[in-house]
Amino acid sequence: MWTRGEGHDARLVERLRGGCDLVGRDGELSALRAALSAHRLVTVTGAVGTGKSSLARTVLAPTSYGPCRATVPVRWHDGIPVGRRALTGRIARALSASGPPQDATGTDITAVVRSFPPGDVLLLLDDVDPVHTECVGLVQTLLMALPALRVLVTARRPLGLGDEKVVHLGPLRGDAAPARGAARERAAERTPALSPAAELLLSRARERGWSEEAPDPAAVAHVCRLLEGVPLALELAAARLGECTLAELAAHIEDDQCRLADPAPVLRRHRSLRTAVGAVHALCEPAARTVWRRVSVFAGPFTEAAAVFVCADSGLAPRDVPPALALLTATGVLQVLGDPGAVRRPRYRMARSARDFGTERLTAAGELTVTRDRHGVHFRGVAAVAETLWNTGLQRQALQAVHEEHDDLTALVRRGTGLAGAAVTDVDLRGPESTCAEATDPDPAGLDLAAPAPARPDLAGTDPAAADPSGASPPGPDLIGPPSARPDLIGPAPDPTGTDPARADPTGHAETALETVLHLWFWWTVHDHAAEGSAHLCALLPRLPADSALVARGRWLAAWLCAGEDPRGAQHLLDLAWPVAVLDGDEALVGRIAHVHGILAWERRDVESAAAYYREAADTVPIGAPGGPPPMVSLAALAVVQAHHIPAAAVRTARRALAQETGRNDAWATALAHYAHALADHRAGRVGRARHRALRALADLESRVDAPRARTALRRLLTSLDPVAVPLRTPVPQYRPPARPHAGLLPRPAVRRTVPTALDQVE
Repeated sequence: MWTRGEGHDARLVERLRGGCDLVGRDGELSALRAALSAHRLVTVTGAVGTGKSSLARTVLAPTSYGPCRATVPVRWHDGIPVGRRALTGRIARALSASGPPQDATGTDITAVVRSFPPGDVLLLLDDVDPVHTECVGLVQTLLMALPALRVLVTARRPLGLGDEKVVHLGPLRGDAAPARGAARERAAERTPALSPAAELLLSRARERGWSEEAPDPAAVAHVCRLLEGVPLALELAAARLGECTLAELAAHIEDDQCRLADPAPVLRRHRSLRTAVGAVHALCEPAARTVWRRVSVFAGPFTEAAAVFVCADSGLAPRDVPPALALLTATGVLQVLGDPGAVRRPRYRMARSARDFGTERLTAAGELTVTRDRHGVHFRGVAAVAETLWNTGLQRQALQAVHEEHDDLTALVRRGTGLAGAAVTDVDLRGPESTCAEATDPDPAGLDLAAPAPARPDLAGTDPAAADPSGASPPGPDLIGPPSARPDLIGPAPDPTGTDPARADPTGHAETALETVLHLWFWWTVHDHAAEGSAHLCALLPRLPADSALVARGRWLAAWLCAGEDPRGAQHLLDLAWPVAVLDGDEALVGRIAHVHGILAWERRDVESAAAYYREAADTVPIGAPGGPPPMVSLAALAVVQAHHIPAAAVRTARRALAQETGRNDAWATALAHYAHALADHRAGRVGRARHRALRALADLESRVDAPRARTALRRLLTSLDPVAVPLRTPVPQYRPPARPHAGLLPRPAVRRTVPTALDQVE
C-alpha cells in the first residue's frame, strides 16, 4: 500500500504512516475495519476530542489495513481558509506531485476524478467539518464516478448520504470492564484493573516523565470522572501531572476545564481544551451559539421545554430553539438521553467542557444574570409542580420529578446561598441513599419528626417480651418524620433583628431558592434528606428579611428537621416563626408550628403536652393546605402518643386520621395512620389484628411511594410482633384477602337480623 500525503506537514505524514497508540478502542477499531470491508463510504463521528482522527490513522497504518492498494489522505489543517471548492482543491493537491493548483476555485472535478490512481483506492477526508456542505456533494460525485473508490470521513456529524455507514466514537469508559471466570480470580490476586480512561491518563503522564509508581486509584478515577472520559482532555491533563498532584489537578479542572493546555500537540486547536471547543463554536450558526451559551446554565440533563423557557427572548424566537438543539446534538455539544422515539420526552445533557466554554461566552455577552434568573424561575416552578403532584396523590411521580431535576435544583439552591461557583457534587439534593437509613438508624419507627436519639425503653411502645430477639430496638416513637439533621449542618439560629448585611441577597436568588426548598418539604422529610435540607435552610435564612412570611416558613421547616438533634435551636426557631405566622393569619403555619412543639414535648418526655400540641395541630391545619404535612400526620402522631397509655383512645384517633379526605391521595400519611392503629392494637393485646394491619399497610406503601422511614418502621413493628415473619431486609409479600369458599362447598349460613353498632359501621 502506498500513501500520498501533503509534503509541507512532515510530522502529520509521519504520524499517519506510523499509526497511533490507542487505549480502550479495541471495539471501535474492529467495528471500523469491518465497516470499511463492507461499505464504500464510512464516517467516524463523535464530539470534539474523542480521537476520531487517531482511530482513522490506526486503521490506515501500513500493517493494519490492506484491501486497498492506495490511500489518499486529505486533512483539513488549522488556518486553512474556506472558499469555493476548497476541499476539491485540497484533494487535487494531495493527488498531484507538483503542489497545489494556482487557483483552487477553478479546479475541475473531472480533472480530480482522472487524477485518482487505478484500482482500489481509499480516500481519507479527515476533519472536514469546516467544509461539510461541500464534502457531501463531492463525495457523492466521486463515489458515482469511481466504482472502486472507498471513502473514509472523520467529522462531528454524518454526511447523510444513502450508503453511508456511521461509526460513532464516544468517550472512554470510566470504569474497568468486568472480569469473568478465571480472569476474575486472577484479577482479585493482583492490583485492580484500570478503566480505559485511567489507563490513558496514566500512560500519557508516564510518557511525559511522571514517576509516581502507585497513584491513588480513587483520585485517578475522580479526575477521569471530571473529564468525562474525553481522550483529548485526559491527554492535556496528563501533561499537568508533572507540575501538580492529582488532588490539585482535580481542583483545577473542577473549577474550569477550558484552562487545560499543552504546547505538544501538532494541531494548534488541540493545544488547549478552550481552543478545541472554540473551533466547534466558530462553525455554529448565530442561533446555535446563542442557545449554546444560554443552556450552559443547566447543571444537569434538561428538556426541550426547559431550554425554550430559558433561551427564548426578544432576540431569539422560541421556534428557533429546537433546531439549534438538534444542531448542537449533531455536532456533539449535546447528548440525547433516552430514546427519542419513546413516549417520554428526551432529555439533553451538555458536556462539562462545553458548559464551561458556554459560561465564559455567556458572561462575556452580559447575559449571565438574566439567564440565571430565568433558570431559577423555571426550576422553582418544577419544585412547585412536584409538590402539587405529591399533594394530589401522584407521590411516586413527585419523587421522580425531583430525581430527574436534582442537579439543577441543587445548583439553584447553591446559587441562592452564594455558592454558585462551587461544585454541584459537594451538597446534593439526593442526600444519602434511602437504604442507608435502614442500616444505620437504630430506631426509625416512632414519633419524633426529626428522628431523635434512639428510642428510650419507657417510651418504646412495646412490651419487653415483644422486642426483637436480634437485639434491635423495639418500635419506638420516631416514625412520623425525617431523619435527624447533623448538628454541624444546623448552624446558629438566624438573627431575629433582621438580615445579615454581609449575606444580603441583592439578586433575589436567595428568595427563589428558599421557595424551592419549601416546596420540597416532602423530599427532606419523607425521603430521608433532612441533613441537606437543614444545610440549605441555614445558609438561606440569614440572606432574607427576618420578618417575612417566607422566612417564618423556613424557620418552621428548619425546626422540624433539627428538632431531634438540637431541641434548643428548634425552640428558638419556632419562637421566631410563631409571631409572624399569627400576624399573617397563616393557620397552616400556626398548626405546623404546634406539631413541632409536640415533637419537642415528646423529647422532654412530657406526654400530656405532646398530645395537646398534636391535637392542636390536627385541629388548626386546614385540610388540603400546601407547604407541609396534612393534619392526618398530626392525628397519627397523637395516636402513637396515646397508644402507650390509652390504647382505646389511640384506636379512635387513628380511625379519625384514616377518615381524612387526604387519605386516599397521601400514601405516606396513610401508612403513618395505619402504623399508629396497628401499634394501638398491639398495645391493646390484639396482636393478630395489629400484624394484619401492618402487613397490609406495608404492602400498600411499597406499591405507591418510596418512604424509607415509614417502611422501616412498619417492618420493625412486624418483626416485634412475629420475629421470624418479616426480616428487616427481605421483601414483604403483598397482602391478599382470604379467598372466599365456593358457594357449593359450604351450606349458606342462616340470616340473622341484628342492629348494627357504631363499631360495626366503622369497621
